[in-house]
Amino acid sequence: MDFEVKLIEFLQANASVGWITFFQILTMFGSYLGFFIVFVLLFIKKRKLSYAFAITFIVASVINYILKQIIARDRPFVNNEVILNLDNESGFSMPSGHSMCAGLFATFLFYLIIKSSQKRMTKILGGIAVSLFPILIALSRMVLGAHYLSDTIVGIIIGIIFAIISIMLYNIVMKKNKYYD
Repeated sequence: MDFEVKLIEFLQANASVGWITFFQILTMFGSYLGFFIVFVLLFIKKRKLSYAFAITFIVASVINYILKQIIARDRPFVNNEVILNLDNESGFSMPSGHSMCAGLFATFLFYLIIKSSQKRMTKILGGIAVSLFPILIALSRMVLGAHYLSDTIVGIIIGIIFAIISIMLYNIVMKKNKYYD
C-alpha cells in the first residue's frame, strides 16, 4: 500500500490546477452523467440493450455499495495527511464506483461498436477509444485523492464482469425469443 500512497502523492504533486479541473470534470463521466450518455446511445442503436444496460447499472451500483460496506477501506486522504481530497468524497474506498461504472460503460460501448459498425477501422479506433475511458477515470480518481490504484483496478474489473454477464444474458434472451432491435 505504500506504493499506492506514493503514487497518489506523485500524481497530486505534479498536477496543475488545470489538470485537477480537467480530472474533476472527467470524473463526472464515470457516474450518472456517463450513465445517461451511454443509455441514450444504446437506446438509439439497440433499445433492448439499453434496458439491459440500465438494469446492470443499478445492480452493479448496489453490489458496489455493499462491497464498500463489507470491505470498509478508508479513502487515501483519511490516513495520509499529504493526500488531498480534491473531489470532496466521503465514505469508503474499495471498490471505486466511478471506475466500476467506467468499466461497465466501456464494455457496453465496445459491444455496441463491434455489433453496429461495418468498418474494421471504426471497430479498432472505437475499441481503443472506449478502452482508454476506464483508464482515464481510474487516473482521475487517484489524482483527486479519492481512491488507491487497487480500488480503481478492482472497480474496473467488477464493471467489466457485470457488463459481460449482462451482455451474455441479453444475447441468450434475444436469441431464444428471436427478438431483434
